[in-house]
Amino acid sequence: MAKSNVTHGKTPALITYIVAVVFLILGLTVPIKAALFTGGGVDFGSMPLLQFTGALKALGAIKGSLPFGSELSPAFSFGVNLFGFTLDIGAIFLLLYIFITVLAAVMLLPLCAAKKNSPKPRKLIAVLESIAVAVLLPLCAISLTAAYAEWNFAVFAALGITALMLIILSIVYFRGSGVIKTITLILSAIAVLFVLVNVAEHIPALGGPINGLIALLSGGRPFKTSAGLYSLNDTVYYGSTLVHTAFSSPSSLAGNLNAALVNYVALVLTVLVCLNLIVNIFVLGKSTSSFSVTANLIRYIFELLLLSTLWISVFVTLGNYGLGLYLLTLIAVVQFIIAISRFIRYKRAEELERLAEERDEDADEEDSDEDYAFDDEHAAAYPVPAEPVVETRNIVYNVNTIYNGPSDNFIKKLTNEEKVEFARVFLERNAANLSVLPDYVVGGDNSEFFTSVFIYLSRVRSVVTDGLMNKLYEEAVKVKH
Repeated sequence: MAKSNVTHGKTPALITYIVAVVFLILGLTVPIKAALFTGGGVDFGSMPLLQFTGALKALGAIKGSLPFGSELSPAFSFGVNLFGFTLDIGAIFLLLYIFITVLAAVMLLPLCAAKKNSPKPRKLIAVLESIAVAVLLPLCAISLTAAYAEWNFAVFAALGITALMLIILSIVYFRGSGVIKTITLILSAIAVLFVLVNVAEHIPALGGPINGLIALLSGGRPFKTSAGLYSLNDTVYYGSTLVHTAFSSPSSLAGNLNAALVNYVALVLTVLVCLNLIVNIFVLGKSTSSFSVTANLIRYIFELLLLSTLWISVFVTLGNYGLGLYLLTLIAVVQFIIAISRFIRYKRAEELERLAEERDEDADEEDSDEDYAFDDEHAAAYPVPAEPVVETRNIVYNVNTIYNGPSDNFIKKLTNEEKVEFARVFLERNAANLSVLPDYVVGGDNSEFFTSVFIYLSRVRSVVTDGLMNKLYEEAVKVKH
C-alpha cells in the first residue's frame, strides 16, 4: 500500500521552537509594566526572573530577608487555604515558568543537532511548547486578579507568542485537523475566561459590550442575567470563587441542600472546563487517533450532562442564569458537534482503510493449485494447454503533448504525464472500467471519490502508474484526517 507523504521533518517545528524560546526568555527578563507607557521607565528589579527567591520565600523555603533577588509581585501571588495551610499557587507557577524556560533553552542544542527527517524532534518540541503554554496560562490568569499597575506585559506576550507557535506547528503538520483543534482550543479559552472571572471588570475594554449584552438578555426570573455563571439569593457565582471557597471554606458551598447541589455541580463543571482547555492545548501537537476522537466525544458529552443538571438545578432553587452559563452552553454544543463530526469521520475512514487493506491482501494472494482444479468428469471439456500461458502487463503512458485540460488543486500537484494519465483514466474513463468510482468533478468536492480509492484500491492500482497511485492515496489520507 502506498504511504502517506505527510511532512515529518523538524525544520518548521524548530523555527516555531526558537521563536517560542526567545519570547519565554524575554518574558522572564524584560519587565514591561503599565508605568513604562506613562513615562515611569523600566524597573529591572521587578523582572520575573529576579522574583525566583521571592517565590521560594512565599512557599516557606526561605525565612527572613532574601539573600538576593526581589519579593514576589502581587501579579504572581495567589494564596489558597488548604486545610488551614496557606499555599501560594502563583509562586508555584512562576517557578514552573522559570524551570520550563531553562529546560527549553537547554534542549535547543540537541534539537538542532537531531536528524532532519526524524519525527521525534517535532514531537518533543510540541510537548515542550504545550507545557510552557499550560504553565503560562494560569500564571497570566493570576496576574489578571492583581491591580493593572502590577501586570507584566512581557509575560502575556510570552504566553501569546508561544501559543501562536504551537498553533502554527499544529497547522503545518496536521493541516485541516490542526485548524479544527485550534478552533476548539480558542473556544475552550473563551469558555474558561467567562466561567472563572468577571470579564467586564478585568478587561475594561470589553465592559461596554458585555454589559450591553447582559442588559439585552436580562428579564424576569430565572433570566435576571448576571455576569457570572448564575446567581442565588442576589449573590453572583463565578468559577474562581467556587474553587477558592472549596479550598478555604468547603462548608460555605453547602448552605442548604438545594444550594449545595447547584454549587457542587458548578464546581465540577468549572474544573472540567479548565481540564478541557489543558487537554486541548496538548492535543494540538499530536496526530489524530481513535483514542483521541473517542475521548473528546466522552468529555464533551459529560460537560453537556453537567450543564443540563446546572440549568435544571438553578431553576429549581429559584436562582438566575448568568451570561457565563449562556456562553459556556453555546460553546459546549459547538465543541460537541465538532467532536462527534470528527469521531464519525475518523471511524468511517478507519473502516474504509480496513476494507482497503483486506482487498489489498486478497489481491496480493497467489492462487493455489486447488483454485484451478477440475473434477475428472469435466476434465475433457476443459483441455489443459501443452504450454503454460503467461500474461504480462506493464502500465506505460507515452506522453507527447502538454496537458491543457481542466485543472484544480489536486490536478495541479501532478506532473504533465500524470495529468494526461489522470484525465485518460478518471475523467474520460476510456482506459478501464471504473464504474464503481463516483465521477471526479474538477474543482468540486471529491472527498467521496478519493474515499472510494481506499475501497477499490486493488482495482485502481491495476490501471495506473505508481506515481499517480501514490498521489491518489495521499489525497485519500487527507480526506481521512
